Amino acid sequence: MNLTTEQHDAVRQSIANFRDAMDVRSRLNLRVAIRVTSILRVGMISLGVVAVIFLLLLLMLTSKITYMIDVINTMNSQFTSMSKDMGEMRGVIVQMDQYMATMPVIVQEVDGMKGTVTALNGHINNIATRMEVIDKGLTSITNNVGNMTATFRVMDGSVNRIDSDVHRMSRPMKLFNSISPFP
Repeated sequence: MNLTTEQHDAVRQSIANFRDAMDVRSRLNLRVAIRVTSILRVGMISLGVVAVIFLLLLLMLTSKITYMIDVINTMNSQFTSMSKDMGEMRGVIVQMDQYMATMPVIVQEVDGMKGTVTALNGHINNIATRMEVIDKGLTSITNNVGNMTATFRVMDGSVNRIDSDVHRMSRPMKLFNSISPFP
């Protein structure tokens, strides 16, 4: 193939332009590779930092979870003890209520005694006057004990709800304890 010098120059120029284009492309590829490598390094470092932060958070949580469990167990035992004490108090109140049930009968008998005592002298009248004062005091005591009984009944329901709430609140912690890898 016979080429003229102009054609040779054109081919040489084309080859030189191609080499220049390939050099530019090679430099661009190198710049892109450097940028991608930098981005990947920053990403891996960031991922490592996030992993370390999560590990520290997990360690903090596991170190405090034992304390939280101890506090909840203490609360649970205190509420259980309080519930038992309230049960005993309820029994005493019921007994007091039973004993106080006879008080109206006593009041009626005292009123009946007043009719027969009027025939006696001034000392007996003095005793009758004192019995009326006792009667008023016993009525007041009966009313106060009734108020106490109602109050303790309301408190008993509240304490039972608190006890069930504490048991319900401690269920997740008990479940967490059963699946926790830490002792």
